[in-house]
Parts: sequence; structure tokens; C-alpha cells
Amino acid sequence: MSKAVSASTATQIRGLVTTDRYEFLRSYKLFANDSHKPFHWDGRDSGAAVLVHGFPGTPSDMRPLGKTLQAAGWSVKAPLLPGFGPDIVTLPDRNHGEWRDAIQAEIVDARATHDRVVLVGHSLGATLTLLATEREPVDAQVLLAPYWRFSGAVKNALWPLLRLWAGRWKPLSNANFDDEHIRSGVLHMLPDLDLDDETVRAGLRRFTVPTHLLNELRHVGASARKAAGKSVTPTLIVQGLRDELVQPQDTESLLKAIVGAKLELLDSTHKLTLPTDGAWGRVTRAVLDFFDEHAPASTRD
Repeated sequence: MSKAVSASTATQIRGLVTTDRYEFLRSYKLFANDSHKPFHWDGRDSGAAVLVHGFPGTPSDMRPLGKTLQAAGWSVKAPLLPGFGPDIVTLPDRNHGEWRDAIQAEIVDARATHDRVVLVGHSLGATLTLLATEREPVDAQVLLAPYWRFSGAVKNALWPLLRLWAGRWKPLSNANFDDEHIRSGVLHMLPDLDLDDETVRAGLRRFTVPTHLLNELRHVGASARKAAGKSVTPTLIVQGLRDELVQPQDTESLLKAIVGAKLELLDSTHKLTLPTDGAWGRVTRAVLDFFDEHAPASTRD
């Protein structure tokens, strides 16, 4: 078989696989609302804050915190990470290097026009913040519910075996879409779907996630844990005690790796970036106070 035929055959196979996994999602305009787009708001002083959303979020999740920071004088930028938002169907083909590089580019861009640059990352965004600031220093960073371990220590240890056992995973094959917990979880990831539509339900049950994507998430967590041990950036970690996705004990373990890091434990869930969270006021106060300490207005004006 010639190289040309082989390449053509490989392309056809990839096309079949892609259609099998994502065709029904391509028919929907997912994350089409303008709130999911990147935003850049100028502040009244010369400090810049870069806000990094989590998985599988968008800048929409960071808008409330962005408004709070802008009101305090900061210029605010929130990028859309590659493979997220309207490009969510390409996410399985992405890698954490792309995400890290996108954040680094934002830091460099902000540094060119501002004398102080700080970062706030949520969940996966917090993990990527650690990786980005290892290469591009900032004045301070806040990690909100930092993901770095795949669902706890036991599953983290077993994941390499699970990955060998199954190359693709159908997480919703037996889902009950009338269950409010499941509906909430799906709509958080894919907010524009009609879960009462039987065609949508059937498509979601067929939907497959390649385990190499989950392995990429595990790898980025492990890399961030190493980066944490070398971090010299002033760091605040904010963790919800009722967070079911990022375990408080995992966050406390990460805290020990970062020299001088501070920890704020709150009666909260994973949704620390949203005003609907019961601890929203304490989250914003902690972030503002920390930045006032490490990048005070007197040096930013």
C-alpha cells in the first residue's frame, strides 16, 4: 500500500470515528451566546487580571468575578481556551500544552501594557495557571478549587489500568435524563441542549469520550503538582468544603507544595465563581484583599 493510499485511508477512518462521536453535537450551535466569548475590560489603573475558566467552562463563568475586579480598578481579560465553547467538539483533539500556551500569551500581552499582572484560575484553569506562571511570572495568583488529581488518590492510581482497558468511554449510555442531578451536570457542560428531546437523549447515550482526553486531564494535574513545588508566586487557594469535584484534602495536599501559599476554606461548592454560591461575598473579598496585599493600588496607579 502506498503512502498516499495509506494516508487517505487513515483520513477516512478518522472521519468515520469523528462522525460517530460528535455528529449529533455539530448540529447544535453550542455555546452560541455572546457571554461565552472572551472578554477584555479596561480598568481605571495600570494593573491587569487574567481570568482562566475551568473544564468544560467558558469565560462566562468568570464574568461575575471580572466585574468585581474591574470595579476595584483592574483591567480584566478572560480568554477562551482552545477546544472550549463553540469549539467543544474539538476538545478531545487538544492537549494541555495548547491551553498553557494560550494563558502564557495572555500574560505576555498583559505585561506589555500593565505594570502589575495577576491571575485567577478556576478548577482546571487553576491547574493551568500553575503551569503558565512557572514559565511566565506574575505578581500574584489565586487558585479557586484547583483540580490536580483525578477524582481522588485511589482513582488517580488506578487510571493507567482503566485507560488500557477501554480506549473509549460512553459516560451517558445508561443515564436517566429525568434525574435532576444528571440534567444539571449535562447542562453545565452543554447548556444549549434540550434534554426532553428524545433525539438529543439518544445522541448523548451514543456519545463517546476517548480516554486519552481523560488521561490528558490526569497528566495536566500531575504536571501542575510538580510546578507547585517550584512556584515562588504569591498564591491564595480558595476551596469549598462541600466541593464534590475537587476534594478539600487534595487541595490541602497541593497547598503544602507551594511555599508560603495561603488557604481560604469556605462553606461552598465547586461553583466558587458564581454569585449564586453561598460564599460568593467571601470569595470576592478574599481575592481583592490578596491582590491588595501583593499588588497594592499605590503601586498600580
